[in-house]
Amino acid sequence: MEVGINEVFRMQIWYGAIVLFSLGLGLSYLQDEPPHAVNFFVIALYFFVILYEFRGKPFSRRTYLLLSLLLTGNAMIQFFLAENNAIFGLVSLFFAYLALQGRRRLRH
Repeated sequence: MEVGINEVFRMQIWYGAIVLFSLGLGLSYLQDEPPHAVNFFVIALYFFVILYEFRGKPFSRRTYLLLSLLLTGNAMIQFFLAENNAIFGLVSLFFAYLALQGRRRLRH
């Protein structure tokens, strides 16, 4: 099954919107709840990296590894420092796994 140019363009718009939305939420939570803000900033970074992969300009494999480590650290923050954020921690672990899969997908 081949993906058309329109589908890729829609995905880029969708991921760009997720990045902007996550950045906005991170900024709104920055003063009152810093662990939430960190979560949204790291999620925005993940979608930013994936957005560039969709554009055909992926980052290096080390960037994906660093992103996976940041997401894992974010999961630990959500599990142990933030209150009642186990779901955010699980989402971060899931995205960390996906970042590692993205790293394996790239063969530089």
